[in-house]
This record gives sequence, C-alpha cells and structure tokens, in this order.
Amino acid sequence: MSDVDQTAPESVGAVILGAGYGRRFGTDKRFAEIDGQPVAKITCSKYCAVFDHVRVVVRPDDDRLQQQLAALDLETVVAEQAHLGMGHSLAAGFTNLTWAWAFVALMDMPYIATHTLQTLKAKALSAPEGKIVVPALDAEFLATTNEASLKLDQKTCHPMAWHAAYFAQIAQSKGDEGARRLLRANRSHIIRVAVADSGIIQDIDHPDDLR
Repeated sequence: MSDVDQTAPESVGAVILGAGYGRRFGTDKRFAEIDGQPVAKITCSKYCAVFDHVRVVVRPDDDRLQQQLAALDLETVVAEQAHLGMGHSLAAGFTNLTWAWAFVALMDMPYIATHTLQTLKAKALSAPEGKIVVPALDAEFLATTNEASLKLDQKTCHPMAWHAAYFAQIAQSKGDEGARRLLRANRSHIIRVAVADSGIIQDIDHPDDLR
C-alpha cells in the first residue's frame, strides 16, 4: 500500500468484515483454503494491493487470524460485540476513521478481481462528496454468463464505498442489519459502477462454494 497520509483528502481505505461466525460452512471458513491459501489471506491481500489503508474487523478470540494476517500491511480492530450481529462489527470498523472514503468488504468474498477494486477506487476518487459507490454486474456480462451458477442478488454487491459524510452514522450500527437502512435512505446518492466480475456477489457459505 502507498504511504498516503491517513488524513489526506484523497485517502481511500477498505474495512473488511471478518468477525462473522459462518456456521453454515461447518468449520471456520476463513481458514478454508483455495489453491493452498486461506480465504482470509487471499481476500485481505487483494485489498492491501489496491487501497491506501486496510482495516480488518476481527473477534476477541481471533489470535490465530491476526497471526495469519500479521505479514500484511493492515490494521486489525477487535469487535467486542461481534456475536450480536454484523452491525456491531461495522460500527467497530468505522470508529475513528479519518479517510475520505471507506469501502466495506466481506472477508468471505475472495474471488473479486484486482482490476475491479482498482476501478471502484478510481470511481470513488472522482465522485462528489456525499455519494455511495456500489458495484453492479454488467448487463453484457450477465447475458453471456450462466446465471444459474451465480448467487445473483444485486442488493448484496460488495465492496461498496461510503464517503466520510456517512462515517458517524455507520459507526452507530447495531444488530444484523448493518448499513442497509442507511443505504435505502440514500438511494439518490448511489453511484452504480457496472463491472464484468461475478466476484462482487460470490461469497462462501458452504464448502461447495470453494472453487
């Protein structure tokens, strides 16, 4: 990552939510491997390669995960109330942020392409203040893709970027809803960016989701 000052107006970071429990997977999916690399490390490495700052939200008992990510240029934040829902993890991740933009990413989405992250970051840098940058699947890409192979849900595309104007509100998140209510209340401020990358919707819920 670059040495951009954290208070610089052009600073764009990513908050990666990794404090979930993922009980549907059966074991801790963050340590499941793809081509010999754990999911958590794959996801975080991609964001570290693109963004000025990366903050990873973990659980209080995540010593193993923190050790695994220690070699990466990122900050870990412990969400003490992660067991109460994603909203609490989100709040922990947005506490005391001084960036201009923050992308919210999910640790169990390792398939997103690096060039997609670069495209989204560039869009945030050029967007007006107070906007929300959200990726969407390109229509032409969808037309040539087997949709049955995708968990197609345009409402859950990640990562999405929030301008600093929203940070204080996001830092008050609670429960399982996360920032969805804030997103619905600010539909007119959303900028959708079409990308040809199924990685923006493909998460890992079950072992079969590992390619």
